[in-house]
Amino acid sequence: MASVLTGAALGAGPALAAGPQQPIAFSHAAHVGRRHISCVYCHQGVATTAHATIPSLETCMGCHRVVMTTNPEVQKLTQAYVSNRPIRWVRVTNLPDFVHFTHRRHIQAGVECRSCHGDVARMVQVYKAHSLTMGECLACHQQRRVSTDCYTCHF
Repeated sequence: MASVLTGAALGAGPALAAGPQQPIAFSHAAHVGRRHISCVYCHQGVATTAHATIPSLETCMGCHRVVMTTNPEVQKLTQAYVSNRPIRWVRVTNLPDFVHFTHRRHIQAGVECRSCHGDVARMVQVYKAHSLTMGECLACHQQRRVSTDCYTCHF
C-alpha cells in the first residue's frame, strides 16, 4: 500500500496532475512548503468536523493585511475581503454522495494529509494526486489494520 500512495504522491499521472484553474492563484508550495504553515492552520475544521473547511477570508487576511500586499493575487483576495464577496474556489476533490468520509476521524488516527492529497508542499497549483477509489481506501485500511466493513464509509 505504501508504494501505491508514495508512487501516486510523487508522480501523479497526467490525468491527475492538472488541477483546476482557481479564481486566485494560490500556491500551497509557498504557504506549506516554504513557509511551513500547517494544513490545520488554514483548514481549521479538518480536525474537529467531518469536512475540511476552506479558509475564511479573515484567515487569509490575518497575514495578507501586511504580507505581499502589492501582489496582484493578494490584491484580488483583499478586494473580495473589502467587498465582503466570497471566493468561488473550484473543488479539487469530490467523493460520490454514497461515500461518507470524515476528515476528523483520519486526522485523529494520525493519517497525514499528504497520504490522500499528495505532497501539497510542492504544489504550486493543487491537483488531485490520488484517484481516491474504493480500492485505494481499502488498501490503506488493510495496511493500517482498521475496519474494512462496508458501513465504515457507506452508512
